[in-house]
Amino acid sequence: MRQYETTFIVAPALPDGEIKKAVKNYKDLLEKEGCEIVHVDEIGVRQLAYPIKKNNTGIYYTIEYKTETGEVIDKLELAFRRDERILRFLSVKLDKYGIKYNEDKRAGIIDERKNKLAAERAKKREEEEAKNKARKATNNNNRRKKKSASKPKPEPTVEVPADVAKTVEVPADVAKTEPTVEVPADVAKTVEVPADVAKATETVETVDAAVDVAEEVSLDGDILGDLTDSDNKG
Repeated sequence: MRQYETTFIVAPALPDGEIKKAVKNYKDLLEKEGCEIVHVDEIGVRQLAYPIKKNNTGIYYTIEYKTETGEVIDKLELAFRRDERILRFLSVKLDKYGIKYNEDKRAGIIDERKNKLAAERAKKREEEEAKNKARKATNNNNRRKKKSASKPKPEPTVEVPADVAKTVEVPADVAKTEPTVEVPADVAKTVEVPADVAKATETVETVDAAVDVAEEVSLDGDILGDLTDSDNKG
């Protein structure tokens, strides 16, 4: 037997009882024509891709059935065209893959696979986001290190409170010590002495020379006196 599925859209403005009655009428039509009803799927309200008869939404139904020939399709679609409650319809012949897919879908295997794939994709997406975040953090740290290395490091400074700074005692020997400056020998030789300083130096040297002469004269007088005394005694 051949297996078909027919999907049709019912206008959503109809009362709930009227919608169910329309679905039952088409199911009865298929059974009257000798079809075996495999499954009736009430998909529910869905958004339409474009407005149909001033409707933006519609209630979707799918009837899966088996039949010896496809002649029933013409009768079913003719009934759809005459019914104003039906917005759109589509009939498809199922191959073995389509039949297996519908069976797996009713068994929940398709949803399980979809959920598994969705979980794997979400996990992979989270891993990629974590890697990107870690990569960005590493790049930011490297940029900060380069910036800090390029900048000169400021010398450490210690702030001393004003009251502490005023009470610092300087040792007496340090305070009395005058700063000394070492002058190289070649520079010292070329130092020019002012004229007034040079004259003062000559005066000091003359005085020292006069003192030395006076001491020599005094010594000579003492020697002569001793010689005279010795002659008189003799």
